[in-house]
Amino acid sequence: MKKAVYVAVIAAFLLGTGSVYARPEIPTGEQAGVLSGIFAEDTHAHLQVKGSCEMCKKRIEKAAGGVKGVTSASWDQESQTLHLNYNPEKTSLEAISKAIAKAGHDTEKNKAEDKAYKALPACCKYRK
Repeated sequence: MKKAVYVAVIAAFLLGTGSVYARPEIPTGEQAGVLSGIFAEDTHAHLQVKGSCEMCKKRIEKAAGGVKGVTSASWDQESQTLHLNYNPEKTSLEAISKAIAKAGHDTEKNKAEDKAYKALPACCKYRK
């Protein structure tokens, strides 16, 4: 009898949480206007950033994401391009670029100091 109660409780829990994985509704009309205003002040930008592997990707994205005002950062290894969304009232592309250079990666705006570059793992060296 105890097993049946446990099974019933677990089944009820699983059925009740199934909606967490359901596809969310896409807001329309007035709802969409309110939600789009949340990130309306964000600016999208691209920044060329040198790197060579997945470890670089994590380091670059972490450095950019650590700057207050950055809402998203995604680096593409093939194109060496960082796609950014940030609030220009809280930060600038220059500040983001400096943070990435401080982590050891050259950008189109700032070159990493030799000390930071030399501290990168061997697989992350991109200078010839």
